[in-house]
Amino acid sequence: MTTCSLCGADDLGFTCPYCNTVYCSDHRLPESHGCPAMHRVREDARRRVSESLGDVEQDENVIQPARRLKKRKRSKKRRFSSTEIRDLVIASILVILVGISIFGNSLGILNAISTVIVFVNVGLGWLVVGTIVIFLASFMAHEMAHKFVAQHYGMWSEFRMTSMGYYLSAMAILFSLPIFGTGVVYTSGTTNMEHNGKSNLAGPLINFLIAASLAIISILMFFIGAALFPLGILLRYGVQLNAFLGLFNMIPIQPFDGATVRYWNSRVWIALTLGLLFMLILGYFMFPLLGL
Repeated sequence: MTTCSLCGADDLGFTCPYCNTVYCSDHRLPESHGCPAMHRVREDARRRVSESLGDVEQDENVIQPARRLKKRKRSKKRRFSSTEIRDLVIASILVILVGISIFGNSLGILNAISTVIVFVNVGLGWLVVGTIVIFLASFMAHEMAHKFVAQHYGMWSEFRMTSMGYYLSAMAILFSLPIFGTGVVYTSGTTNMEHNGKSNLAGPLINFLIAASLAIISILMFFIGAALFPLGILLRYGVQLNAFLGLFNMIPIQPFDGATVRYWNSRVWIALTLGLLFMLILGYFMFPLLGL
């Protein structure tokens, strides 16, 4: 028995051949679960109709639609659809609210708002803005890394909000939890295990690179005697956040990125996991010892 990705019901489980997601018997059809790859469903339907025409396409009245179909297939696809842009805007708003709720110290968004007001009144509004920017940038970099690498290998790839994403975001906002569970980047198309592994690797890898870059800047500022306050607070937070986000996604079980990466190349999975773990230890334990 498996769990339906849409309604959460326990069923035999049917994997959609277009978005590679598991659904129950009630939602197994693409139109039943609002498949993000519906354009491929329609293209396949057109192709089957075109092939079924066979010799009839020799008729002049049938040749023209067939030619228009081929021309449409050769047209360049947009990198972002209107549906994806809508979902990205919704996800960004939720991520910003989660970033604000962090100031609530586990007491939720209401306490966070009062804390933010105090920070603004004492001249620390930059800290609030900087925290939100880091939060949103880390999220967008992770998701877009998945998308662009998949597109590089010729796959269809788009971000979609999920029902579970709304629930996780609500929990994060209400209880001040640093959770990025708003949605997921769906990919589909002809590919191989290496391409699939690299597209899943891209998200945690970009978080590691961001964390490492911020850590290097902090350490250089420390050794040259530059004033770390107040910039050091944001730098340390950026290291902690990206290390946590990347390490969380490297969990080697589905649906986390780490499961696909480990199946593709266990050495790469071990190396990146250890690197992110080091960044996490550096941000939470070693930086405070150095006064960063």
